[in-house]
Amino acid sequence: MNTHRFVPGSLAAAVVISFFGSPVLQAQDERKRDRALRILAVGQEPPWREVIQGGRRVQVTPPLGSLPPGRLQLSNARGTELGEAIGLRLNQISSVISVNSGTHPLHAVGAGGLDPKPWHKLKFPNMAAGLAILWRDPAKGKWTDGCKAMVLRDDLTGFPAGRIRIVNVSKYSLGLKFGTEKGLLKPGQVLLRAGKSGAFSKVPLELSVKDKSGRWVRVISQEINQRSEQRTHVVLYTNDGEAPSRPVGAVVLRETARSPAVKKPR
Repeated sequence: MNTHRFVPGSLAAAVVISFFGSPVLQAQDERKRDRALRILAVGQEPPWREVIQGGRRVQVTPPLGSLPPGRLQLSNARGTELGEAIGLRLNQISSVISVNSGTHPLHAVGAGGLDPKPWHKLKFPNMAAGLAILWRDPAKGKWTDGCKAMVLRDDLTGFPAGRIRIVNVSKYSLGLKFGTEKGLLKPGQVLLRAGKSGAFSKVPLELSVKDKSGRWVRVISQEINQRSEQRTHVVLYTNDGEAPSRPVGAVVLRETARSPAVKKPR
């Protein structure tokens, strides 16, 4: 004889929700994500190598771990995908991801689809817009093993037009010469400087590191040029890839100053 058990309507609904996710929680995830996140992964590019195949030059795929994931997908704490995946290229700023304040799992998306294990868990502070600077964990040496991160304000209040922001995520203390200014830029330190009426014209930027004998050796020498409506990111990172020619590398990115914003759903 078959027995039938009565399941109350509210319990049945809970069972359905457990399989398909709570519409209320999903709506909350969408409603709260009104903060703008951009990502800048910095580091040494792997060397370009080619082989001849069928009479044509073909690039050799870089070794695993020498580059960050090419695409990233945000999820909530339960592993549900939020929004669309974004492209990520080394030493370039990504498009905007909509987030809220808190910890966000970021998943690598490859040829086989989404990696269910988070590649990195990013802590986003209580700010309207943030730029996450990512770099390879020096203790692990591969992008596949996660990364280190620093989140800086990306709106016009925290990073206005007419400014240059110099960030040192390398492991070295660097001797700094910027225009007439001289000083020491320690690991993790951030400098924000304004130009004359917001503009920079051929302002020299030099950074040096001490060698084993204690002598300062110049690693970067550039001129900064910028219009008053622009702002410039300068990020110094450790050259920890294959056969580095110098211990520190730099990313210099100039852009029209505006606060990144989340696109409103249509």
